[in-house]
Amino acid sequence: MPSRAEMRIRVEQALRAIVIVALALMFLRSLLRSNASDASSTHVLNTRALGGGDLARWSVLAAAPKSIHLQIDNVPTPVERAWLGALAGSGSGVTWTGDLMPLMVDAQPIVAPTGGTKVLVAGRRGSPIVVGDEVGLVDTLRPQSVGAGVTLGAASDRVTASTDGSIATVTQRDSAILRRVLVIGSAGWESKFVVAALEEEGWKVDALIRVAPNVDVTQGQAASIDTARYSAVIALDAAAAPYANRITEFVRSGGGVVLEPSAATLDAFSALRAGSVARASSAGDVSQGSMPVNLASLPLHPITLLRNDAIPLEKRRAAVTSAARRFGAGRVLQLGYDDSWRWRMAGGDTGLRDHRQWWTRQVSTVAYAPRIPRANPESREKATGLVAPTANRLSRLAGNPSAPDDPAPLSDLVANIGPATSRGLMSSSGPSSDYMTWLFMLLVAALVAEVASRRTRGAA
Repeated sequence: MPSRAEMRIRVEQALRAIVIVALALMFLRSLLRSNASDASSTHVLNTRALGGGDLARWSVLAAAPKSIHLQIDNVPTPVERAWLGALAGSGSGVTWTGDLMPLMVDAQPIVAPTGGTKVLVAGRRGSPIVVGDEVGLVDTLRPQSVGAGVTLGAASDRVTASTDGSIATVTQRDSAILRRVLVIGSAGWESKFVVAALEEEGWKVDALIRVAPNVDVTQGQAASIDTARYSAVIALDAAAAPYANRITEFVRSGGGVVLEPSAATLDAFSALRAGSVARASSAGDVSQGSMPVNLASLPLHPITLLRNDAIPLEKRRAAVTSAARRFGAGRVLQLGYDDSWRWRMAGGDTGLRDHRQWWTRQVSTVAYAPRIPRANPESREKATGLVAPTANRLSRLAGNPSAPDDPAPLSDLVANIGPATSRGLMSSSGPSSDYMTWLFMLLVAALVAEVASRRTRGAA
């Protein structure tokens, strides 16, 4: 058995070995770091530092950095995202971390004679999204599921949506071409006031009104039913049955049709309807009482047994009141409401306005409205003789990062450099620095322990 002195010498030898190994590891680490050029190290920066020239400097290096990590608190500009994507495409490993708010915005022309813009936004549920245009603030929306929308009577070309750290912009580039609407029904209050409601909203309406068997009264030319003349057809009742085949082909080629319950029950429209028509709900009895009639109190034939491709649009409690589906290139809207004229006649002070606006929304849902590109700002300036301020025009020509459309900034970031990485990559120097610190502490402790042991036993 070794003596105590021999054991002490072996411990000192082990401590010396630890010192030598630690020195060797630290020397090897320093060699690797010194041999690695700036292009092979991990560069960590935040979005505020992107504009400091790093992107331009890396782009002209003989070898781009092999690893770039971004600590992001707001979405980089479109130019910066494209630049980072180009670096990733050239071989750099670009990663990022950050809790960014998802955001998307879209602006489409409203298919109605009154015009306007429909703005749709998507974001995190419950987070406020501020919508504005070039004039100023428009509204603040809070998505309750995946999105929200707002209808603007008038808006400048450019629409902006912003939430915490994210800004999305879109330019409305299209206008809709509206054609006439054809109303087909039997002579009665419903036919009369549907035509009146649409005309009051600015629609150009043709009508085929059946006043007796084989006797129709026409309004307008009532030409062949095709998309060259009509945007939509409204079938109110059995008077539309003789035109069912032509209406079906009209929808198949891109047109839209609105079916009221009396028309949807016809076998001739079985290929178009979104679902079956149930018996009238007693909850819609509007023949008695002094309360103003509104949409919630109209007679209702609930839509049941929806087709697989049908989408319920509105409900009254559990009953589906309207449903839509695509048929060929066109769209079908089936309504469960009956006798909507009662709303107009007995709806109080706002009944007339609400009735005509509601009918405009139904027709807009399905109307065939081909799009044409809107004139860009430069074209309008030339056409009107108005010249934009020089600074604004130069800003657009110089590629101002705020000028291009950016409807989904976070999605574009992911498309360019990939999704966010784990929190472990927040800093490239953290793990390495900790490793070297502990190694140095171990070296010092082993060296001090060996020297102290040798001194206490009187060794040189």
